Amino acid sequence: MPIVVPVKFAFASRDLWFDPQGLDIVEGDHAICSTERGTEFGLVTADPFEVAEKDLNAPLKPVLGVATDADYDRADELARKGEAAMADFRELVAKNELDMKPVGVEFLFGGEKVVFYFAAEDRVDFRQLVKDLSGRFRMRVDMRQIGVRDETRLVGGYAHCGQELCCTRFGGQFEPVSIRMAKEQDLPLNSSKISGVCGRLMCCLRYEFEAYKDFKSRA
Repeated sequence: MPIVVPVKFAFASRDLWFDPQGLDIVEGDHAICSTERGTEFGLVTADPFEVAEKDLNAPLKPVLGVATDADYDRADELARKGEAAMADFRELVAKNELDMKPVGVEFLFGGEKVVFYFAAEDRVDFRQLVKDLSGRFRMRVDMRQIGVRDETRLVGGYAHCGQELCCTRFGGQFEPVSIRMAKEQDLPLNSSKISGVCGRLMCCLRYEFEAYKDFKSRA
């Protein structure tokens, strides 16, 4: 069976599987990986493990190597560069009078492109913005529209409970959350009490739903 290693990237909503190629790589390492977008720097979230062939949706991309001190330095430099680029991103969005909210800027580790993340209610014609950004940064530009939940996960913050936001702390894919889950747990159906920072129903409503459902069926 194929052996895979899961890797988490800063702007990705879930772990991606890669071929470790026999490298001595373990959970907690950082790895340089070849992805569909280019060369990226990510965190290994588990030791390599076997999976069934049927669980692979596409051929595995390879891990190019375990990060060195020089790689960490470059990753830090690119992260700082992305934070600094937010000022230019906001400036050019305002200049083009676009109805979008800049969320983040990511310079790929391999230098293939720079990705600009934004939130918007509707589709946005950003063709002129792409030209302006390309001229400003002298790089290939990719625009990515994200939803309010992804925006909140990237920005981070604290929930009503005083803990760091679940989406930031635990990561992973967003699972559907319904008002029925709040009803099953006898919670007040007050939107201000059961909605998260993103304005959607809180992710934690899902965590204990099955336990409440099982208990009520046996009580």
